[in-house]
Amino acid sequence: MTDSHHSPHRSRLWPPLLFLSLGALALRLVGIWWGLPDDRHYFSYHPDEIFLLLPSFGFVQGDWNPHFFNYGTLYIYLVGLPAVILGLVPDPSHFPAGLRPLYLEGRLITALLGSATVPLLYLALRPTSRWLALLSAALLAICPLHLITSHYATVDVPATFFLTLALLFTLRGAGRPGAKAAAAAGLAVGLAAATKYNAGLFLIPALLAPAFARRKAAAGWWLALPAAALLGFLIGNPYAASHEFLKGFLFEFHHAREGGTLAFVGAGSGWAYHLTRGLPVALAYPLLAAAVIGVVAAVARPSPAPLLSLLWTAFYLLVIGFSKERFIRYLVPLMPFLCLLAAHGLIWVVAGAKRLRAQATAVLAVVILMLLTALYALAQLIPSVLDARDLAWMQARSDILASTPDATVGFAGSPWYYHPPVSPYNAGAFSRSWFQEWNTTADHPVIVTGWNADRLRQSQPTLFFVSDLEAADLQRLGRTEAIEFLAALDETYSRRITFGDRPLPFSWLAPARASQPPDWLYPTPHITMYYHGPGQ
Repeated sequence: MTDSHHSPHRSRLWPPLLFLSLGALALRLVGIWWGLPDDRHYFSYHPDEIFLLLPSFGFVQGDWNPHFFNYGTLYIYLVGLPAVILGLVPDPSHFPAGLRPLYLEGRLITALLGSATVPLLYLALRPTSRWLALLSAALLAICPLHLITSHYATVDVPATFFLTLALLFTLRGAGRPGAKAAAAAGLAVGLAAATKYNAGLFLIPALLAPAFARRKAAAGWWLALPAAALLGFLIGNPYAASHEFLKGFLFEFHHAREGGTLAFVGAGSGWAYHLTRGLPVALAYPLLAAAVIGVVAAVARPSPAPLLSLLWTAFYLLVIGFSKERFIRYLVPLMPFLCLLAAHGLIWVVAGAKRLRAQATAVLAVVILMLLTALYALAQLIPSVLDARDLAWMQARSDILASTPDATVGFAGSPWYYHPPVSPYNAGAFSRSWFQEWNTTADHPVIVTGWNADRLRQSQPTLFFVSDLEAADLQRLGRTEAIEFLAALDETYSRRITFGDRPLPFSWLAPARASQPPDWLYPTPHITMYYHGPGQ
């Protein structure tokens, strides 16, 4: 199943590749408006996006230091520079109103880089095998985690684009490992690291790539690749010598080591979490099964691309498994490589079938696998049509607040991404001071009770909202105050409705909701509204 780079059939593959590229882009644009700011909430429903957009305000003022280094800064510049040129940064005097265009621009850049990764993966693998290239690209186009994360203004998908570029140059250079090829690969690795720090770990597999091609690397390879990686990192992170950079980098390092996210407390080891919970959700069971077959095939039928992918996957999982934070977005840099392994495994199975009927059955299985994966991924876009937060607030306003002018609304904490848009200041601790000022003159003031059952009974807001994204882990960990608080809600209010609790189609293709990483659930919170009134 390998072929020459100069195959006479090469031109026939460009139409399907163009179709895949446009299809990948279309899928990554569908629902890109999910949770974008409007007059009801000034911040999006994704809690991480705002911190990558804020440096654009400094750029407008001529300050090119992002002053935020928890992530690499290349993506911040990729968003901020066009935003300044196009005038998308709102007037700072009105902040935080008017952020929607800036958010949308950041998401569009992510979507473009995410969709461009599909043909880039094809180009990286085309010299090895046109079928491996085409199938890998097709799988990445519908890969659930890569598809969904391509809708967010975050660093994971852009970093993965540069990693795939590094894969292309590494595979091209592995056969003739000289300084020029190493420089191209290293530069791409550096740009990836300047976007997401741990993407720089790809430097190790890249250095070892010639061994997979059974070539002896010259000194130029060993010297030029790290040097170019450093150059690429400094290009994308020009303030890397500053004290602020060191502070931000060390913050992320200590945060990974110490943890703090409740969802990961008592969740076992990081390696087990990623293998049994993260990857099955990221890929869904069919594609994960194909990737496992690909691991076997990479050993049984070795070639540079699958072996390099296997090394990167194992090494990256080994490193991030030490972290006490296990967000599913950490797995995005593996998606092109796992799709490559899956394609390699599927081709290995089809090629191993000796009889025509067996081959037909294997091909049918591949088609079914891709169909199920696509259906599972597409189902994840459904919440972008009408989010549970919006639905809950619409019903509260029409059924309760419209007839009760002096009504109050209850939250356990300051309005954040998992709450309905009761207040426009919905960025948690970041917007708390604005929220508190707004709350003094709000038509329907918000009563923040904490997880205090006595305060709930004393204040008794007209209606109360609870999201499972804030309560589920407190219940799982047996936190007494939360359990008593939720019991008090049932005692205090005669009615309750839960929004967004219907399972998405094809949810059986991945672990149950209780086992899914918290950031996968950002678009699908279960919002429960407690109130007094007629049953629904």
